[in-house]
Amino acid sequence: MADEQKIVVEVPSDRGYSPLPTPQLSKLEKFKKGWINAIALPDNLADLAFDLTSCVAIPALFASCWVSIPFPGFLRLGVLVVIGVIAGCSLYLRQAIPEVKDLLLLRVGLVAVGVLIGL
Repeated sequence: MADEQKIVVEVPSDRGYSPLPTPQLSKLEKFKKGWINAIALPDNLADLAFDLTSCVAIPALFASCWVSIPFPGFLRLGVLVVIGVIAGCSLYLRQAIPEVKDLLLLRVGLVAVGVLIGL
């Protein structure tokens, strides 16, 4: 027992450490940031090419089916109502979140080109 050493452990006190509080985003800011991230273009070149191509090809496919397949009138009316709701949401996002205005305009333009190709 005489050859044992004492081990001293220093524990910092809680009073000497004060971390900076992280800024909390409001729910509206989280909502805006989520939409900005959702509409933003991808960083990867392959993903960007796929994203831009799908913005043209998918509406072209739907427009082609719209013209060539004889849908009943109630289905055509339902699709037109859905397109109206989507257009209203796009206009709202354009006004509510000015950061996405340019990207939203680009995507709507690509969809319009796809619809024209499909017709």
